[in-house]
Amino acid sequence: MARFKIDLRASAFRSVLGFTFTHWRRQPWRLSLIMGGFLLSTLADVLTPLYSGRLVDAVASSAGADTIAWNAAMAAFSMLMALALTGVVLRNLAFMGIVELTLKMMADIAADAFHRVQRFSTDWHANSFAGSTVRKVTRGMWALDLLNDTILIALLPSVVMLVGSTLLLGWFWPLMGAVVAAGSVLFIMVTAMLSLGYVAPAARLANTWDTRLGGSLADAVSCNAVVKGFGAEEREERRLARVVAKWRARTRRTWVRGTINGTTQGALLLVMRAAVIGLALMLWSWGQASAGDVAFVLTSFFVLQGYLRDIGTHIRNLQRSINDMEELVDFQFEPLGIEDRPGAKPIRITEGRISFDNVTFHYGNHRSALYRDFSVDIAPGERVGLVG
Repeated sequence: MARFKIDLRASAFRSVLGFTFTHWRRQPWRLSLIMGGFLLSTLADVLTPLYSGRLVDAVASSAGADTIAWNAAMAAFSMLMALALTGVVLRNLAFMGIVELTLKMMADIAADAFHRVQRFSTDWHANSFAGSTVRKVTRGMWALDLLNDTILIALLPSVVMLVGSTLLLGWFWPLMGAVVAAGSVLFIMVTAMLSLGYVAPAARLANTWDTRLGGSLADAVSCNAVVKGFGAEEREERRLARVVAKWRARTRRTWVRGTINGTTQGALLLVMRAAVIGLALMLWSWGQASAGDVAFVLTSFFVLQGYLRDIGTHIRNLQRSINDMEELVDFQFEPLGIEDRPGAKPIRITEGRISFDNVTFHYGNHRSALYRDFSVDIAPGERVGLVG
């Protein structure tokens, strides 16, 4: 039975976000331009419903032949077009910037990870599957792409839109601003609780089995010569099938929980829609809102609803990217082995030997021995290959 447990995993968030901020600081100007572009383009979205309402008021106030109404309508229309054009241009510039930012960060991460992995101890490499290590690095690189998009493209503009729309509605109707603010906070709290306490634990377990699956595939292929030597193809296929079955079950549970989370968010948005539209109709019936005001409220809510609906996805993506990057970031805290001094000469061993004296070696539970009563001496500097 699934247990609901809130696990904020502050240490994982701190380590991954700290790792990301370290790479952001390498490109401060590019990051500043990206954030500025998205903030200004989101401000254009905040103001769009206001001028939509003014356009409706101008159209509803008089016939098209009325010069005053026509001028008011054209002014509102011009502002709408200017805001739309500004948003498109700024977003395009910001997207071009984030492409360069993310690619530079991914390249740096790959180089840094390779630099460290090469210098880990021999014991670490002996106890780590090569396929799993490669999977951790590549998955972490692409998770950084998702993390950058989630924070810079998604969450930051969503927060600006939420705060801006709430303040704008509250400026005209304090009660409307309070309803929107309360509904938004409730939506975000429920979404965060479900994402962190219901979806995230299953996602972490699924990631563990994803790593095992990648490692099993890579190591089975790299050891194919040994597998062929023992005629163990079917045995390896059965072993991989067990891993795939576990991976499938864990991944399915994660996806199902994510779907349930999305359905809950849809229900909350439906309740919030009823409250906002109902209040707008009440304000209109009390004579406190015109037709343009109602259009302003409706447009603001539908734009805000799109951002709120996406916030749920953004929180899930943030949790997912944290999970995917965590194993990569752990490499930064893994102690290095003995690091070569630049220009150091190779160690030359001139004395001693390695001896195998009457060794018998079996592979797994196979009855026939790979080596029986095997003896060999390896002299200093000599290389010996054992094939079988």
